[in-house]
Amino acid sequence: MKHIHSEEKINKIKLKVMSSRVNRLLSTKAPTAANGKSVDFSIMSPEMGFPVLGLSTGSGKNLKAWIDENREEFKTKLRSQGGILFRGFGIDTVAKFQDLIKLFVDKPLEYKMRSSPRYAVGDNVYHTTTYPSEYSINMHSESSYDPNHPSNIVFCCIVPAEEQGETPIADNRKVLQYLSDATRQKFVDLGVKYVRNLTKSLGLPWQEVFQTTDKNQVEEICAEKGITCNWADEDKLVLTWTKKAVWDHPHTGDTVWFNHGYFFNKYTYDEDFLSIIESDDDLPNNTYFGDGSPISKEEIEEIRQAYKKATFEFPWQTGDVLFLDNMLMAHGRNPYKGDRKIIASIF
Repeated sequence: MKHIHSEEKINKIKLKVMSSRVNRLLSTKAPTAANGKSVDFSIMSPEMGFPVLGLSTGSGKNLKAWIDENREEFKTKLRSQGGILFRGFGIDTVAKFQDLIKLFVDKPLEYKMRSSPRYAVGDNVYHTTTYPSEYSINMHSESSYDPNHPSNIVFCCIVPAEEQGETPIADNRKVLQYLSDATRQKFVDLGVKYVRNLTKSLGLPWQEVFQTTDKNQVEEICAEKGITCNWADEDKLVLTWTKKAVWDHPHTGDTVWFNHGYFFNKYTYDEDFLSIIESDDDLPNNTYFGDGSPISKEEIEEIRQAYKKATFEFPWQTGDVLFLDNMLMAHGRNPYKGDRKIIASIF
């Protein structure tokens, strides 16, 4: 039988007690603005301790009105558990979703510094990554590599996939805890160095990444963000910058794993893709420790396992709306079959 250290036993007991307390807190019924009835709150995975599930208890519920009149409760739940899935409120069109997110900002953020192709379906509302359906998308926090990263991301299911297509979510606090002391401290001390090679042949061209065809504008954006840019030739732009890997959440104080060190690293690429790459300089994206030293294959595998332990997934239903605190939670995408329309906005 595998030996478990006493400290680990204590932590497991603490987690169980905390989950029980949180569940009791969240099981209370909160009044809605729509018709005086209630929204049922619970934890989808008591074992994991997240996310919050907010179920409509009847027809005629107005999610926008409920959030507007219960903002503090909404914020408390989101910052405590990192994510809230609202279900049964009929947010099943782009127009309804766009109206909902107006609660938070008049104009959501644009997807700049893109790492994958997206297309807009509304005013800064996007179809989630148009990545081939047969592949998974690795866990990440949205644009955590961007010097000006978004604080929140919200997803809405218009059409669920026929098979799979889940959006797994992971608690970045747990990811950090599951790393070894040595690996965790190395990332704390050094941060992550990002290198992006933007070309037309592999990955995304610079025009797609920056949403402009003006080189001067690209250089201005890079200067504002503290990114070094080098025009290797007419069509190839090389970007380099360094950013922290471990952060303290500005509102909760939680220490979190928040970076793209894993997602962009060469060891997460498909083997078939790597077979056509002559050198690391040809990779669309790659990551190093902040001092330029390589992140080893073993360290990348350790991060992958930490994400796996910290991840929960659920099947989408039409009208589902998932709010994530982008610093507290990471997300990904499972392969899928059939039509799938999940839209998103960041703010």
